[in-house]
Amino acid sequence: MFQIEKTYQGWSWERVSRHVLYWMAWLILYAATNSTHLEGSFLSWTGVELMIMGIKLPFTYFVIYYLVPNYLLTKRYATFFPLFILFSIVGGIVIWVLYHYYLNATYFNYQAPHFWTTKIIYKVIDLIYISSLPMMFKLYQQQHLQEKRATQLVEQKLGAELKILKNQLHPHFLFNTLNNLYGMVLTQHPQAAEVVVRLSNMMSYMLYDCERPQIDLEKEIENLQNYVELEKIRYGKRLEFSFELGGEVAGKRIAPLLLLPFLENAFKHGAETDETKAWIRINLWVENGSLTYLVENSIPTIATEETMPKTQSGVGLANVRKRLALLYPDSHELEITRNDTYLVTLKLNLDHEMPHR
Repeated sequence: MFQIEKTYQGWSWERVSRHVLYWMAWLILYAATNSTHLEGSFLSWTGVELMIMGIKLPFTYFVIYYLVPNYLLTKRYATFFPLFILFSIVGGIVIWVLYHYYLNATYFNYQAPHFWTTKIIYKVIDLIYISSLPMMFKLYQQQHLQEKRATQLVEQKLGAELKILKNQLHPHFLFNTLNNLYGMVLTQHPQAAEVVVRLSNMMSYMLYDCERPQIDLEKEIENLQNYVELEKIRYGKRLEFSFELGGEVAGKRIAPLLLLPFLENAFKHGAETDETKAWIRINLWVENGSLTYLVENSIPTIATEETMPKTQSGVGLANVRKRLALLYPDSHELEITRNDTYLVTLKLNLDHEMPHR
């Protein structure tokens, strides 16, 4: 079966059969039309059209297999169109010569009185028309293949971006959590079992759920909550934390690990660098298919250049910006500001159709 996305190499029986059927359809159409409106039987016109096909076929294949790939697809329009018109005129004249000196006398027993007639123009137009259909199909096929390649490149890039993001999360979070867990086990801390469960859920999420291009928003939120609870154990009473969730969350889907880097960044530049009292506030709500995500954290009173968060820096944030541009082009707004606090505001259209990874 013919496939639009397939690039055919060689002339297989299936490909030859398809071309034969295409030209047979044209042959029958021309013979039936001419025998109905002009002098001559269907059989006579079939013979005439078979001879004319000896010009139409080479012309058509010359156009679609030489002119189109070498000039039209390479955007050399100033060369393609003059050549296309020139060969159409030459082909039209050859067909009319064949009619004038041979076919009229052989099949219809009369000689046309004039050679230079307007019928030559009809033959030229006929050649342009009959070659334009496969030419348009060739262009459509080429466009389809280009779109497919572009989609594959986007998918590969998205996969690479997500892999980088996942690897980035492991060192400074998972190892800290494991160290905390080790200390809790040694002291028989009552929350040790909870830490194991939450860490297991996060690892399962990153290793398995994140392999899909989209996941349930509820799972992404659950992952945020697991992260928060593990970090709260680490920072204890010197961290104030609030998480407000609302709106139409159920049934919504989102790209995986899209929200976590902003929260991770809040801990990194807030609680981790503030040895006194730090706070983090999260608001997340969904309304009419639009997600609004706010992450705000305190900034240490005494901060150095190394500890002060910058609105444009950081591998994690740069990575997320790239993913947003690829996954939600023209469907997101991201604003990061630093005044007395560090605030991230992300607005996302969850109904936007994402490219598949």
